[in-house]
Amino acid sequence: MKNPHLSIVTTLYKSQRFLDAFVAQCEQALADIHCDSYELIFVNDGSPDNSLDKVLELKEKNNHIVAVDLSRNFGHHYAIMAGLTYSTGEYVFLIDCDLEVPPTHIPTFYNKLTEIKDCDVVYGIQEKRKGSFIERTVGGLFYSFFNSLTDTRIPENLLTERIMSRRYVDELIRMGDKNIFMAGMMQWVGFKQIPITIKKGLREGESTYTLGKRISLSMQAITSFSSYPLIMLFKFGFFISTLSILTGAYFLIKKLIYPEIVLSGFTFLIVVLLFSVGIIISSLGILGIYIDKLFNQTKNRQSFIVKDIYK
Repeated sequence: MKNPHLSIVTTLYKSQRFLDAFVAQCEQALADIHCDSYELIFVNDGSPDNSLDKVLELKEKNNHIVAVDLSRNFGHHYAIMAGLTYSTGEYVFLIDCDLEVPPTHIPTFYNKLTEIKDCDVVYGIQEKRKGSFIERTVGGLFYSFFNSLTDTRIPENLLTERIMSRRYVDELIRMGDKNIFMAGMMQWVGFKQIPITIKKGLREGESTYTLGKRISLSMQAITSFSSYPLIMLFKFGFFISTLSILTGAYFLIKKLIYPEIVLSGFTFLIVVLLFSVGIIISSLGILGIYIDKLFNQTKNRQSFIVKDIYK
């Protein structure tokens, strides 16, 4: 398809210092693929700095820029969904604006998508996971744990960056999930998806994705796409109950055969009691997480609120 309308979607959160270079690189990449019909959609996810003002300043020089200003900080994945919802392109390129993966990769993604028949998605994979030892370890464990618990398989070291067809994006939006985990949703939708390996650079300054946010996202991902923890919880509870019955029967028989033996074991009973309480509390916690997600879904509350749109 010649000269398709292309949407580039990115989110803003403490992004002000990256925006000049980001827009310039987007413009160069679009010129490289001879695309003059495009839109640059910036979703302001309640950024505390002057990211939105900077985008509006850049918009004065480039009328292809669209700014979607959310009413508050909803989170990265919710902001992504907002950007996809307001995109109009035949192809949609999703990218973070922190330049870890520069927009100069856009031609690589675009050419790969257009050269493969019936391909709807080309997504990026890190050549090598970056970050501290803890970040790399937690990331690796997350992918292994998620893929072992769900039927939805997420490629390891998956990047945000990807180019998608319009029909794929429309189906992604139609899912209507209120507990949004984009990586899982993107794989669940299906269609023909092709990976490409990208070398991810280092971010200037500290990442806004803290370890706490990563752990929260991991919990969101697993409980949104898998009921396996509930199944394991039931099996473990059944095992504990069976073990307790067998243990009780053993001591009862022993008492009947050797009545002179006084069954002592106060410490053992305390340990078992505390262990049982721990299991109960953990079980309630897991059940509570699922109930909370059901509650959020049935409330049918919007996933994000748009305060203003600057076209």
